[in-house]
Amino acid sequence: MHLQDFRFALRQLRKAPGFTLTAVLTLALGIGALTTVATWTNAVLYNPWPHVSAPRQIHFIDASVLGGEGYSVHYDVYRYLHDSGRSWSNSIAFDVAFVNLADPGTQPRSMPAGTVSSNYFQFLSLTPQAGRFFNPSDSDHAFGAHDEVVLSDALWRDRFQASPSLIGRTISINKHPFTVIGVAPRDFAGIYGGLAESAWLPLSSLRELSTDAPPDPLQHDGLQVAVRLRPGVSERSAAAEVHTLARSFAAQNPGHDHWDLNLRDAAHMEKGFFGIVGEELPILAGASVLLMILVCINIASLLGQHAARRRREVAIRTALGAHPSRIAAQVLAETGLLAAAGALAGWAASTAISRALYLLLPTFGYPIAFNLHSDPRILLFVIAIAAAVTLLCGLYPVRQSLRFAQNEALHQGGASVTGRSHRNYGGRLLLGLQLGICFIVLTGCGLLTRTAFNILSRPIGFNPARVLTATIDFSRAGYDARHTRQFEATLLDRLRATPGITAATLTTHLPMGDMGTGNAQGLTVPGYVPAKGEDMEVVTDFEGSDFFHTMVIPILQGRGFSTADNASAPDVALVNQPMASRYWPKGNAIGSMVIVNKRPRRIIGIIGDYMYADPTNTGADPLLFLPLAQNDYSYAIIALRYRTTADAAAAALRSAVSAQDRLLPLEDVSSLESVIGMRYQMSRIPAELLSVYAFSSVLVALIGLYAVMAFSVLERYREFALRMALGSTRSGVFRLVLRGSASTALIGLVTGAAGSLATVRILRALLYGVTPFDPLSYSAAALFLLLTVFVAGLLPARRAANIEPMQALRSE
Repeated sequence: MHLQDFRFALRQLRKAPGFTLTAVLTLALGIGALTTVATWTNAVLYNPWPHVSAPRQIHFIDASVLGGEGYSVHYDVYRYLHDSGRSWSNSIAFDVAFVNLADPGTQPRSMPAGTVSSNYFQFLSLTPQAGRFFNPSDSDHAFGAHDEVVLSDALWRDRFQASPSLIGRTISINKHPFTVIGVAPRDFAGIYGGLAESAWLPLSSLRELSTDAPPDPLQHDGLQVAVRLRPGVSERSAAAEVHTLARSFAAQNPGHDHWDLNLRDAAHMEKGFFGIVGEELPILAGASVLLMILVCINIASLLGQHAARRRREVAIRTALGAHPSRIAAQVLAETGLLAAAGALAGWAASTAISRALYLLLPTFGYPIAFNLHSDPRILLFVIAIAAAVTLLCGLYPVRQSLRFAQNEALHQGGASVTGRSHRNYGGRLLLGLQLGICFIVLTGCGLLTRTAFNILSRPIGFNPARVLTATIDFSRAGYDARHTRQFEATLLDRLRATPGITAATLTTHLPMGDMGTGNAQGLTVPGYVPAKGEDMEVVTDFEGSDFFHTMVIPILQGRGFSTADNASAPDVALVNQPMASRYWPKGNAIGSMVIVNKRPRRIIGIIGDYMYADPTNTGADPLLFLPLAQNDYSYAIIALRYRTTADAAAAALRSAVSAQDRLLPLEDVSSLESVIGMRYQMSRIPAELLSVYAFSSVLVALIGLYAVMAFSVLERYREFALRMALGSTRSGVFRLVLRGSASTALIGLVTGAAGSLATVRILRALLYGVTPFDPLSYSAAALFLLLTVFVAGLLPARRAANIEPMQALRSE
């Protein structure tokens, strides 16, 4: 292939701008989709953390408890894994917490900070851009001995103007002095599943971060564990060792029944945001491959038609001595130029689409950081796709250019009288395959859309309208338990006396909120004999007075909490209807006793069931509620119902807090509708992502169908003219062209239905309230496909019906 071939190909493409633009945009659509999935896969699996060496060797360990997964572990489990594991060379413990960073006399700024074992940065093989990291030999239990902090590059530049003199100085975190010892590399934001951390503190500082911390916080705080697998150790063998070590630890430490450990890669990490994306990647990869197959079929078909229009030109060149290999080289050069242009456009589009990922993810108030920077592997991937498209799509037009005999092409004229439709079985099969692929993607999109509607239409059991929420962390602000209770009582009195506010309360967990979910407490019910292996723990929340009134959650029996249920009053509790039915089936729950963590409480009310956390959870889970005033809690969520506007309510809330402590930060101020909207957003993500591929697939199929039918009309131009000259009506020709696409549509429906039955099984885990073989979804996909065929054929059919017979028959 010579440079002259590319120049000739470029001239040919300039002569047909419509064909060139259509081909490039179609290629950009397919290559952009594949590149986007490759970018996301790289960002959560292959290169998730900038500057971290060998990230594929890093795996995460979490716990399973009573069938539930994703639980944190305690420090003693981490040390056992660190000392006993043979499949990994090193391990770390880490977690994330919000802390308050403050300058003297200013309101603290809340930021997410990693709390990490002392060997954290050495485990990741990072090099500081300023200062140093923690000493890996320091003890994590040396509380208060190493109150040091490492800043992220973003915080260093944003808050401290990248001042080199900051190293060695102290800053205030949670009203405690910490010495800045270093700055992490640029773009590094931690390894907590895409959550961006602003700073890192050693585990030995945990006691200084909270006024109510126990003497040894590592005995109580949940941690994440990461290990670095040794070279040559497979993930399967490492996972087997993790399960073996879990059984060994449980045997040595009573109280770990129904407990196990799991090994995860970055894309399946239960914490953070990587798992949300990783769960969708197999589906998106399949959809993008199907879309790329559609694109290749379309491009091959367009190039074949382009070659067929030039067959007389090729025949003349062959008659004048052009060698077939020379013609083939020129056709491949043309295909290569199209593929290169499509690859560049697709790569540029995927860069923008990949960053749109942030718009889809529910953040729950956390900053997000995915490594979506350009990567040589992504560039090589794009080049490989372009090369594959050149070879796959170029073979068909080469064959089309060379298969016609010279005499046939030279004497054929512009078009045949009888047309070529009766010999185009291969083209119809390819079009049918395109429609079948569309049918598969449309069916999946329909199933996920129905799932999203089913989730959205579920009754939630409370009223989120006109409710404003915010969070205050008293421990980080230096408040002890007594001052916290005093502040809360005064704040509620101020809010309830504010015009426009009809109710105000405190809680540790909002309905369908994220914070506090899964706060399980040990449970004993006098007179109830648990079944063998039955879990005697219950999810427990702490609520202020008027909580159920504020949320409009019905109290079915008894009463709710009041201001009289304080620390000096008898211990009481509320249960939901599912818990009352399970443990007191005779209806005698009111007045009965329940022992929560060895502390007896009397049940004073039963509330109606409501959607506690996950909108896809259909189980009637028991819930227990305790008065916030009878328990010490370091943070509280404020919820107030208003009748004015959200802005007025937020201003009143900030004024009430500032009147008591102007330096106390008010965090996560948002409406309850926004809070539950994030939960619903999780349910919509699969349908939203797949709908993009469904739309793209239909668009590509529509372009392909139109191009083939338009070319068919062109080839049968004189045939249609002759039909009308012999008495056929224009409407008859119109129907004839549309009927010609009926066999193609039938092939598409048959192949698509067969393919859907096999592929929708992978969606089973994502479905709610709909079966994988839902008739409505299949029928809707079929109707949409038939509509696509009809729309694609309208313009070519009109063109055929508008042929002037005498003018067409006189032309060559």
